[in-house]
Amino acid sequence: MLSHRKNVVCLGIGAFLAIIGIIFFLCFPVIFNFLLKKQIAIQNGTIGYNVWQDIPLPITQRLYFFNITNPDGFLRRKEKPNLVEVGPYAFKSRWVKENITWHENGTVSFKEIRIFEFLRNESVGNQDDKITTVNAPLLLAANFLKDYDLPIRLAASLAFSIAGERLIVKKSIKQLAFDGYKDIIILLSPLLKSDIPFKNGLFAWLYGKNDTDDGIYNVFTGEDDLQKLNVINMWNGKDSLTFWKGKTCNMFNGSNAEIGPPLQADQSKYSFFQSIFCRSLSLDYVEDTEHIGVLSKRFVTTNMTFANGKDNPDNSCFDTKMKLASGAQDISSCQYGAPVVLSFPHFYLGDDSYTKAVIGMHPNSTLHNFHIDIEPNTGFSIDAAIRFQINLKIQKITGIAQVSNVPDVLFPVFWAELRIELTENLAGLFHTKINLPKTIAFSLIFGMIGLGCFIWICAMIVMCWMRSNKEKVLVSLGLKSLFSVIRCCCRMELKFIEYLTFGFLANQSENKTK
Repeated sequence: MLSHRKNVVCLGIGAFLAIIGIIFFLCFPVIFNFLLKKQIAIQNGTIGYNVWQDIPLPITQRLYFFNITNPDGFLRRKEKPNLVEVGPYAFKSRWVKENITWHENGTVSFKEIRIFEFLRNESVGNQDDKITTVNAPLLLAANFLKDYDLPIRLAASLAFSIAGERLIVKKSIKQLAFDGYKDIIILLSPLLKSDIPFKNGLFAWLYGKNDTDDGIYNVFTGEDDLQKLNVINMWNGKDSLTFWKGKTCNMFNGSNAEIGPPLQADQSKYSFFQSIFCRSLSLDYVEDTEHIGVLSKRFVTTNMTFANGKDNPDNSCFDTKMKLASGAQDISSCQYGAPVVLSFPHFYLGDDSYTKAVIGMHPNSTLHNFHIDIEPNTGFSIDAAIRFQINLKIQKITGIAQVSNVPDVLFPVFWAELRIELTENLAGLFHTKINLPKTIAFSLIFGMIGLGCFIWICAMIVMCWMRSNKEKVLVSLGLKSLFSVIRCCCRMELKFIEYLTFGFLANQSENKTK
């Protein structure tokens, strides 16, 4: 009699452990996501806040300039520009958010200070190296004057000649990158365009970008909804851009690519905004990757990213009067009227006409592609190669002698690579705060289920061995009944989880509608 009671108790314990294990297994994703939300939302003291406020990953910016080796042939004989890539010139970068202000609508505003420090050991030379390139201030002025009457253009051309302005100039890396050089056109340009950002008549491609910010961002904290984590709400007080002719192209889509919402299971697109592109970009998922044991999903640009409206109707509102072939985008509207055109390095993924118009372009997917790797549970960017090229549109303008005898060409000036790579420290954080808890939890859950089943089966074997045939039939019926109970519990638990999940989603949808 005592053995029978022990078997019954063992049966109950085994069934209880198995059922509780199954319940925990079904509930764990909801519990895990709830706890994860508390750690990655942008709130004081969370992991997400610490990573977001001062990015703990090494950020390196590399610049590659194009040196023109046949300036006379290009200017006088209309030869194709013969270009030689010179670089990299590397800069260590640190991005820190300051002036952080919290708002009651679930957003936070800030300025992001970006600091660049030259890395001589990772560069091909020092910042005093000279590069022969095109005169960007002159092209800015010529582009501004092209719609004026001929007498005004002739007078401006004379003034340029007196001031010593030439289409081809020779400057140092330091002058072209951050420090700048004095130019009479830049000195006088505020008289014609008050919004020109250059100070004291200095011009550089990245002038004012070192130890400064690019404006005030307002983003969602993700505290109420992780799908809004770090998604841009406003930039410089505006909820959309004004550079483009369509509402869709002027939208802020996604985050700033540093941290974003956790990825959906079947997510095929990743969108983000960066001011240097003057627009939001959308990347396509291609594959899963791994960095120091941390799994991620890779998103890349495609030939549709900078395709014109003819090849990609979604981009039609980015088209301008410049009428460019696919693979390059006119961004003069956000560059104070300068004929600046954005593309990928060496016109990678661009129309063949661009590479044929100049000598020295060698597009390569390994060297020139653009990717961001996202850790799916947190939405953190753990590896990125953000690459882009700055070009100047050179065209004949009657009346301005400096550009009256040159072939129309899209001239590559330089390309930049912003490289972000996962460190051992941050990888360890992912392992200890995300992967390890999940591993331990699932080990305990499956251990509980396995132990419960083992105890229950052993008790049933003992009972079957001790009982008569008639009692074995009863045990068999008991087994069937118990399995029915377990199946019923599982169905009820699944229904409960389904109710919680879809009820929550419905509630979120209702709130958004309101």
